Amino acid sequence: MAFLREIDGPALADWARRAASRLAERSPEINRLNVFPIPDSDTGSNMAHTMASAVSALAEVPREATAAQVATALTSGAVSGARGNSGMVLSQVLRGLAES
Repeated sequence: MAFLREIDGPALADWARRAASRLAERSPEINRLNVFPIPDSDTGSNMAHTMASAVSALAEVPREATAAQVATALTSGAVSGARGNSGMVLSQVLRGLAES
């Protein structure tokens, strides 16, 4: 079995686009799961919006950008477009990815 040892920029950008798409599709389901500490029903929507903002920032990097450049763009977009606590947490996950 082969293991991925590193990821390049285009693959990371593709992953981010798929993640944004799936979050958008599944946000109603995630919203229904959100019951703690109060059932505000916006966790999925907030995460989907944040990831969409992250992906929008990819327009600023060339298609052949490195993984570091892509991760930095995703972080910038996510931090500036984060909504709610779940969006901030997601933006910090992407920040950790960029820093590593």
